[in-house]
Amino acid sequence: MKYITVLDFEVGRVFQYKIESNDFGPHLLEYYDNGDYEEYLTNKGHKLNNCEWMVHEEPRVITTNHEAYR
Repeated sequence: MKYITVLDFEVGRVFQYKIESNDFGPHLLEYYDNGDYEEYLTNKGHKLNNCEWMVHEEPRVITTNHEAYR
């Protein structure tokens, strides 16, 4: 399973989408390039010039108050 996490600066929020193979048709996700993910995000309403995103396999978001992360 893959996930896309988006930092959307326009709305000041973080979004996370669970991506499944059928979201991109019959092909495996590994064969899609950034353009395919960018189209997916655009279809979700994100403006790519005002956000950052990444594809990953772990859905957990890490939050911390540890000094090393300040």
